[in-house]
Amino acid sequence: QAVKCGPAPDLMNIDFHNTYWQKAVNRNLTYYLFGAYYDDRETVPKAPLVRLLTMVNQHLDNKFKYPPIYCQFWFEGKADPLIVNVTEHRVMWPFGHAPRRVYPTLLTCPLTDEEKVPQMVSLVGEKCDRARNLLRVIYEPDEQAKETAGNSTESISTESSSAEPPKEPRFIVCVKAMDFPYEDKSWRLIEWLELMRLLGASKVWLYDAQMHPNMTRVLKDYPGFVEVRAMSLGRGEPHARPHFHHYTMAADGFNRILNEMIPYNDCFYRNMYKYDYVGVFDTDEVIMPLGNTTDWKQLVKLARVVPDYESVTSKDCTEWVSFCFRNVYYPRYPERPKVYRNLSSSFYMLQHVERVRQHCNRGAATKCLHDTRFVVGLHNHFTFFHTENAACGAKSVPIEFAQMQHYREPDTKSLLIDPIIDASIWRFQPQLQSRIEEKYRRLGFLPNEQ
Repeated sequence: QAVKCGPAPDLMNIDFHNTYWQKAVNRNLTYYLFGAYYDDRETVPKAPLVRLLTMVNQHLDNKFKYPPIYCQFWFEGKADPLIVNVTEHRVMWPFGHAPRRVYPTLLTCPLTDEEKVPQMVSLVGEKCDRARNLLRVIYEPDEQAKETAGNSTESISTESSSAEPPKEPRFIVCVKAMDFPYEDKSWRLIEWLELMRLLGASKVWLYDAQMHPNMTRVLKDYPGFVEVRAMSLGRGEPHARPHFHHYTMAADGFNRILNEMIPYNDCFYRNMYKYDYVGVFDTDEVIMPLGNTTDWKQLVKLARVVPDYESVTSKDCTEWVSFCFRNVYYPRYPERPKVYRNLSSSFYMLQHVERVRQHCNRGAATKCLHDTRFVVGLHNHFTFFHTENAACGAKSVPIEFAQMQHYREPDTKSLLIDPIIDASIWRFQPQLQSRIEEKYRRLGFLPNEQ
């Protein structure tokens, strides 16, 4: 059968932009393509659809009209592509613009229920253009959950079957590109990873801009718990080791921040079926439950019933896209004596229990646990977009129940005056210390006691 439109590009006819990006040009717009993801969540009104994670040389401008552009979907066993219009450009950066920048943008290409999941997708300016890009469509459903659902369906008619307990929520943490080629933060990384595990994270997903060899050793020693993926900048700077990529990250801070939206959203869309909540954190940030609550599973159950700080969301809400927690700084205070004298200084968070008195306001440097049923686009502090028909906006959990502990200096230096001791982390000290020391021994970071 003659191919009417296409064929799909072969490897030697793809416009690679750099190691991890491809390119499409449509009139005066250039699209840099990173990933494509199949979305058939029940809460998404026009699902199924495919979302393309891109960067485009067009900032957010409500007056700008994007010229028509198309997705060519490629299916197994079919030579002709299915061609559909791109129906949405969602720019994930509403905070201003500058020359020579490209902006993180989610494209939407709808499908119908009759179509299978496409294998590949290309982006073209005209319906039957010969494509110069080809992305695998990522669709990784939770097979274990499907199997469990199937088993429960089979047994539902038996009289002896009892009601199954509600499923415990699962958590994944997404971290931006780690750019530490010269500074060894392995000891702090271990402490943070072990605390993430104690609080309930099932997976930590990081991106490697370039890390110190000891940090790479640490991450490799967490098989199954830590996933590390490579990352380069969307504008085109090559991921050249050992110095150039670090230089480009430092030399253009605005470009680096724009690029941060890519790992957050790639991590989310790859994992949205496998986990119930996603947190976007840096490795100096911890959402800390307070009072009698000791992990995130308990915390999200509590968050559903406590009031929304400042009552921004309606009292009628029964679902929220995110549960967010107010930021409070835990600075170094190097001139002050150690609070816990019997513990080595290598335990950074366990030692740094003095914090500023004042929490940030609701929207300043907050971090959240986002419900994967409702998220559409992620920022590191909030959601850009969510399924508004299915959930309210973010709820800010009052500080009596949890806080976002940020282990760095505050931007407002007057906050450093008159700190207080807040040792909520010490509830985890015996188990956390034991796990950290065991990891040090495994990696040879401590001398063998024998």
